[in-house]
Amino acid sequence: MNRKTRFFTLLLSAVMSLSSLHAQQIDAPTISGASSFAVIVDTKSYEMCREQISLYKQTIESEGLPVFVVADDWQTPEQVRAQIKKLYEQHSLEGCVFIGDIPVVMVQYAQHLTSAFKMDQREHPIRDCSVPSDRYYDDLDIIFDRIEGEPNQGLLHFFTMSPDSPQYIECDIYSARIKPQKSNGDPYKQISAYLEKAVREHKANNEFDQFLSYTGNGSHSDSMVAWRGEQQVVLEQFGDRFAHRNNARFTRFTMEPYMKYDGIRDLRRKDLDMMIFHQHGDYFRMYVSGDPYTSSLDEHIEHMALRMRSLASRSEANAKKQADKYGLDSTWYSNYNDPAMIEKDSLLDLKTGIILEHINDIRPNCRMVFFDACFNGDFREDDYIAGKFIFSEGDCVIGWANSVNVLQDKTSYDLMGLLGYGARIGVWAKHINILESHIHGDPTLFFESEEGKALDINRNVLRKEHDYWLSMLDHKIPDVQCLAMIRLFEENYEKVSDILLNMYKSSPYAVVRGTAMRLSECLDDENYKQILMMAVKDSYEFTRRIAVTRMGHVGDNDFIPLLIDSYLDDSNSKRVMFQNTFALACFDRDLVLKEIDKRFDGATFHNAAELKKNLLKFVDTETEDGYPSARKDYVDKENKRWRPFYITALKNHPMHQYAQEFCDILADETEDEKIRVLMAEALAWFDISVKKELIADTCKRLLDKGGMSDELTREVKRAYSRLTSKK
Repeated sequence: MNRKTRFFTLLLSAVMSLSSLHAQQIDAPTISGASSFAVIVDTKSYEMCREQISLYKQTIESEGLPVFVVADDWQTPEQVRAQIKKLYEQHSLEGCVFIGDIPVVMVQYAQHLTSAFKMDQREHPIRDCSVPSDRYYDDLDIIFDRIEGEPNQGLLHFFTMSPDSPQYIECDIYSARIKPQKSNGDPYKQISAYLEKAVREHKANNEFDQFLSYTGNGSHSDSMVAWRGEQQVVLEQFGDRFAHRNNARFTRFTMEPYMKYDGIRDLRRKDLDMMIFHQHGDYFRMYVSGDPYTSSLDEHIEHMALRMRSLASRSEANAKKQADKYGLDSTWYSNYNDPAMIEKDSLLDLKTGIILEHINDIRPNCRMVFFDACFNGDFREDDYIAGKFIFSEGDCVIGWANSVNVLQDKTSYDLMGLLGYGARIGVWAKHINILESHIHGDPTLFFESEEGKALDINRNVLRKEHDYWLSMLDHKIPDVQCLAMIRLFEENYEKVSDILLNMYKSSPYAVVRGTAMRLSECLDDENYKQILMMAVKDSYEFTRRIAVTRMGHVGDNDFIPLLIDSYLDDSNSKRVMFQNTFALACFDRDLVLKEIDKRFDGATFHNAAELKKNLLKFVDTETEDGYPSARKDYVDKENKRWRPFYITALKNHPMHQYAQEFCDILADETEDEKIRVLMAEALAWFDISVKKELIADTCKRLLDKGGMSDELTREVKRAYSRLTSKK
């Protein structure tokens, strides 16, 4: 063998060895079972943390769940999804966890699957206006198309939801992430330490018997009625578990000037199983509270000056304008840029929130933290709040958090009672996911429950037979009844609509009635209308709140008198009133005015004239040329500046009374292309409207006719898919 041949032989051998080193490695289960679980990990993390991953696998298998460990140099989300599909089809995969450097899918054109995120996808950088979501991996029916020509940004890969896809989330498996935090140093030490902590928690035999909820300022409009309702459902879901001891606590931002320190004390509690933070947030901060309530003149002055300095730091002109409004001089804000004052104000600001840099020192011990806030789970970032919590030195092992902003009018308690009866975190989360919600940490973790062992939720949740779930509809645990309704819905039981109506009518439990209403909305039939008409007077504030919201989204004229009655009877429920007045504006102006006159005719109750005056403010008024003002906002072609904004706003505020005009705009070939595209996008949000068939017929006619641009065709097709498919 000459030296050249020998060189190429050695080179080939080296390449083959390198290829073998980084080829996919699969560590198969050592036990058999009805389902399986997968650890999806990058090769380097597997090599560096093999001992801890092996121990984690052994621990889960000791609980009866077979575990695959799949290690690879994952380059694309498509590779990961293909592996998950294979395991799902061949080994009844029930869930997975992503450890280390696993590609992150950034989703476009699926904003209807989020609770609140509506950033303009044409005007903002693609990284900012996309949603980091693992629904790409755990809902295997949704069709995602890679955005051609858009390069990945590190682990971030950009996809759009296809118009041909199912337009709803119904997860096939559950998923979670264990993603090290850059500022914490060596990622492999972090993973190893976390897995050791998770194993300890699996072996702790910990029961769910210590719970705390914290509500920050601005959450649910600071409504005391909404806050009280939270206590109502927790006591329903957990029976008498919290009845005789002070182990379910509910706190809010008004209880101390700076509740941050109270929250930190609770996070450090060794006995606390779950803590919910209802608050505003970002990936780098939890906004625990705002300015404390003031009770003396000196306190009023101090905080007025603080706010003026804060305003001046952004715009001195605006500070002067505000000072002039209240007859103040410049001394209230002139020292806003003094270094000593800046430091003082910054320290005061830090008292109102928890930031990334604090979390390692806090060492949270609460086992599971629920971040009911925006962006606290934004795993596109190198560091983020939920990730910091689980990688702290404390005992926290689970963060449930959102990757983008999240709606306030969303329940945090769906199926939560199952956690108290032994359901795995993943089994619970699988049935309540939205596009932005994610588990950070170990999804196989569960709380011990002697009562739950007989129920065996984790095994029985996989059952498909209708008779079993029908038998669970009268189970003594309310959330088992909720799960039964969900499974009958998912398994397409033919009489599910009547069951949902009957469950709503007969159940004494708010959580059961709420689940029945939510599932009935997906069917959107006559029974749903009946439920809404009852739900507007439900004893649970959140159900009333959603009922009036959905009445506006449906637009059935039979709802008008009920909304007016709600405005009068439920005026102390701030979030209900907020949604009520938005809803009334969606109906025909003349019909609403007629019903208001009828309701107030001869009224003798207190302050009737003032109430009527206030109510009329929310009804679309008539302009000088005889047109209702809202209609003019949409049809006036000369209003080039604001017309796109008003059309886009239809996504959250469907004006059913002008549906025909909207269809005409969509079909008008003389209209500006941008306006037609925006209208197609907006009309897709009319998916439970009484006008949805009219809109769907218009979309179908345009698609059959053809001749539209690619972009307009795509959005009309997307609208048609949403209007004609189940949710």
